[in-house]
Amino acid sequence: MQHVEHLKGEGVVMRGRRTNGSLRLLAAMILGSLVPLAVANPALGQQAPASAELKRVIGRVEILRKGQTQWIPAVIGARLVEGDDIRAFSGAQVELALPDTSTVQLAENSRLLLTKLEYDQQQQSRLVLLHLVVGKVRAAIAQTAITLVRTRQSNFGISTPTAVAAARGTIVWLGVILDPSSPTGTRTLIAVEPEPNLRIVPRIECITVATTQQSKRQMVLAGYATWNCEPTMAIPPQFLTLSNPATAGNQLMDASVSVPGNIEQLVTGIGGLEAGAPVSFSTSGSPFGIGSPSTFGVDAAINQQNLIQGNKGCASEGGQQENCQGQPGQ
Repeated sequence: MQHVEHLKGEGVVMRGRRTNGSLRLLAAMILGSLVPLAVANPALGQQAPASAELKRVIGRVEILRKGQTQWIPAVIGARLVEGDDIRAFSGAQVELALPDTSTVQLAENSRLLLTKLEYDQQQQSRLVLLHLVVGKVRAAIAQTAITLVRTRQSNFGISTPTAVAAARGTIVWLGVILDPSSPTGTRTLIAVEPEPNLRIVPRIECITVATTQQSKRQMVLAGYATWNCEPTMAIPPQFLTLSNPATAGNQLMDASVSVPGNIEQLVTGIGGLEAGAPVSFSTSGSPFGIGSPSTFGVDAAINQQNLIQGNKGCASEGGQQENCQGQPGQ
C-alpha cells in the first residue's frame, strides 16, 4: 500500500510539473505572437512619424529628402516627413494632405520646407511648422484641439525669411517675393481668405522674425492682408490664386535655407519675441546651425500656357502621370 501511495504521489508531482510547463509554453507562444504584430503595426509598437501625403501633382514638382543631396520627381501618394523639402516649377502645382486633415497647396515657382510635423491622433494634438522659402502657398488649416484653444496657443505656423503666420484654424495665403531693398532680399505678403457663414471671423497673427530688433505682431482678419506684419489692407487683386510667375527661375529654388531658430516659440507663444539662432538647411538636407481652392487646376492651365518653350514639365492627376518632359533636379 505504501508503494502504491508513493507512486500516486509521484504521479501528482509529474502532472503538476507538466501543467506548469504547459503554462510556460503557452505564455511563450502568446508573447512570441505579439512581437510580430507590434513590428507590423505601429499602433502596437513604435508610433510611425507623422507625414504629409501628396494628393495632387501637376507639372514638374520635386522632393528633397532630409539628409539627401538629389532632388527626385514627386508622385501622387508620396509622403513627406519632418525635414523634407518640396518645390514646384513653372506651370506646376502640388497639394499635400496633413494628418490632422489640413491641406496645403504649393503654387508654381515655389519651395516649401517641412520644419516640424508632429501629430497625436489619440490626443488630437499637433504641431506643424512649415517654411516658405520663395513663391506662394495656401493652407486650409483644420481647427485646433480644444485643449489648445483654451490655452490660446496656436499650433500651426508658416514662416518665411521675414515673418511667420500663426493660425488656429482658417485659410491663409503667404507669398514671398523678391525685394532688393530688404535685408533678406525678400518680403512677405500674408492674407486670410474670407469664409462666409462662420460665427467667428477667421484670423491669423503675423509676427516678424527680424534678428536685429524687437519682433512685432499684427492681427489679420479674413478679407485682409499685410506686408511684413505692417497695418492691414484689402487683399490685392489676383493674390488668392495659385498663379505665381513673379519668382520664376529664382535662385532660392536651389539655395541653402535658413530657418529662424525661434519660430516654434513665436507660433506657440512660449518664451520671448527675440529671434533665436537660425537653424539652416542646405540642399544636402544636412543642418548647419479644408479643401482645395476653386482655382486649383484652372491656375495650372493658365500657368502651363505661360511656360517658356522647352520647359513643359509633366502633369499628373488622379494617380496617372502624363506628358512627362521635365528634366530631373540637380
